[in-house]
Amino acid sequence: MAGIKNLYVTLILFILFNPDILSQTIDSTSFSIYTRQSFYSFEENAEMLVKVPKNIINMNLEIRLINNSDTIAEWTGKATKEILRVPFSLKSIRTKCDIKAEIFTYRFISDKRERHSAKTSLIILPYKPNEVKTDRLTGGLIVNRRQFFPFGFYCYSPVYPTLPEEEVVRGFNMISPYQKILPETLGERKKYMDRCAQLGLKVHYNLLSVSGGGGVGSKIEGYTEAQKRELLIREIKTFMNHPALLAWYIADEPTGNKVTPLTLETIYKVVKETDPWHPVSIVFMAPFLSSKKFENALDIVMADPYPIPDLPVSLVGEVTNKLEKQFQGEKPVWIVPQAFGGGEQWSREPSIQEIRSMTYQSVIYGATGIQYFVRQGLNSFPKSVSTWSECGRMALEIAELTPWLLSDEQANPVETSLENISLLSKLHNGQLMILVVNKANEPQRADIRITGIGNATAKVIFENRNVTVNWGHISDILSAYGSQVYMIDMNKIKEGIGPWPNNLTKDPGFEDISSIGIPATCYARPGGDRGATFFLDSREHFEGNHSLRIVTPKDSNSITLRFFPVKVSTGSSYMISIWAKADPEQKLSASDSTEKSVSIEKHVRPQFVEISLGEFGKARFVPQKVWKQFVTFVTIPADTIPSKKTNLILNMPGQGVAWFDMLQVIEDPLQREK
Repeated sequence: MAGIKNLYVTLILFILFNPDILSQTIDSTSFSIYTRQSFYSFEENAEMLVKVPKNIINMNLEIRLINNSDTIAEWTGKATKEILRVPFSLKSIRTKCDIKAEIFTYRFISDKRERHSAKTSLIILPYKPNEVKTDRLTGGLIVNRRQFFPFGFYCYSPVYPTLPEEEVVRGFNMISPYQKILPETLGERKKYMDRCAQLGLKVHYNLLSVSGGGGVGSKIEGYTEAQKRELLIREIKTFMNHPALLAWYIADEPTGNKVTPLTLETIYKVVKETDPWHPVSIVFMAPFLSSKKFENALDIVMADPYPIPDLPVSLVGEVTNKLEKQFQGEKPVWIVPQAFGGGEQWSREPSIQEIRSMTYQSVIYGATGIQYFVRQGLNSFPKSVSTWSECGRMALEIAELTPWLLSDEQANPVETSLENISLLSKLHNGQLMILVVNKANEPQRADIRITGIGNATAKVIFENRNVTVNWGHISDILSAYGSQVYMIDMNKIKEGIGPWPNNLTKDPGFEDISSIGIPATCYARPGGDRGATFFLDSREHFEGNHSLRIVTPKDSNSITLRFFPVKVSTGSSYMISIWAKADPEQKLSASDSTEKSVSIEKHVRPQFVEISLGEFGKARFVPQKVWKQFVTFVTIPADTIPSKKTNLILNMPGQGVAWFDMLQVIEDPLQREK
């Protein structure tokens, strides 16, 4: 692999009071280690994940990471978890490659000394803007240098031209079209990939017809295995640098299609040798734990339990739980919830309530990706428009919860005695999130016990209400197959910034999530592109927990937001302030497309933003890659009526993505001093 550095790291673990280790036998089966990220590129620091055997838990260990003969990190403490994190610096080893090493562990049990070994490789790649990494600790992805929780669906080919824009505005961030990799249909694939790139929609790219087979309509006739391999490599090279690419999907239910692990390991090697910057996935059917046999052929484990209507809804949570435990600290787990029915052995579709319970069971038990099977709009799969609307609602909910779901902080444990209630706690930014789901088709009183907390107030964030926490106990009602999210301020960091004392705008920091995912205090006016979006983003913010993210797919096709009116006076001047940030790497150019199609602008224009106070004045600015404040002044003409209301207006005519925070208007403070 050109430009790839495989760095083998040695790890030594031993009991602090073990005086004599050199005479012990070697055991390479007890411990295992993995780099936290699947590879590193721009980072200066990294982490090693050490998986500790259960019989070592609560023992005192000393850990040393050794690169060649140099110690690059040390860790000392009690092994209180099954996965220990050992940080180390990449600065001294970035230029090294092909370094061989070993991992030794030492323990002391009942006067018996044992010596263990394990080994892993640290992969360092040249940075690419469209690279995608897996985080083995949280199970999440790192996309465009940010946490990413894929939430999308399968669909059919050719991709209907308006499908990407119809679904991105609902909150979905990923699609995965079934397709045949044939030369004569390459133009179709380029077209939908380019459109997804414009919209900020990622593609879980289907290679089934030339890789592992299986899946809907994936069989191609008249090609030898050698010809399929040639098509596979050509397809990967065509799209590996495309900004819409998320991951490669190489096999669908291989056990059911009698595809062997060795066959897929060979395919996996070909894919990774061609494109090591993107993960590889495989979907499994029952028995789901057979996926372990394929662990050397994938980076992401997917499962498709379809229980409705003949099996219990709880099957989805059970499958997710088993897979997450099997692959914890190694491979992310994604779930394919059932969004179809009425044929074959499935006599009906899931109800709104069932699809919600299945989705949230998946998330609570550790799934870090959701890909519904299957979507064909507007009312084919699923037939129920209301059911699909519920999936879109959950897409926005999961986007809101992403920093918590992918957090690596230690959360307060939670528990319940109710068999039909599943729950999860996550901590982020001093706020404890408790996620609860009902697995029964009847209302349940959820009695939740939280360790390490007394009296408090919990926000039920998707219902705009509060519940009382009495000495670490929450009691609330869950609807049949319902879910609930509680948020408790633990020790949230107090910020030194906030709205100006005389600010006239409502919700300047976009913290009102009464309607999940969208800004509360504005009207939206469409531009020339139906796929232009404006969502709240909990991953990026200058203050609080949210910013406003705007995506303009094409130049001069922005959405326009008209904010709640403010009262202004004749002859007065007003200062408008907004904080903004952009990602230049997500701004498209002709070179981003696989061909110079009309959907990708050949001449890149500045990603400018316009802000105005009604018809009284307008300013233009270009956001940068870091948060920066932009300020302008507007004077109300003297011939205007003495007092009137006007609107603050924001749009982004320049193609690209940007985030906005702290949108404020005040009367010019210098004017007041005169």
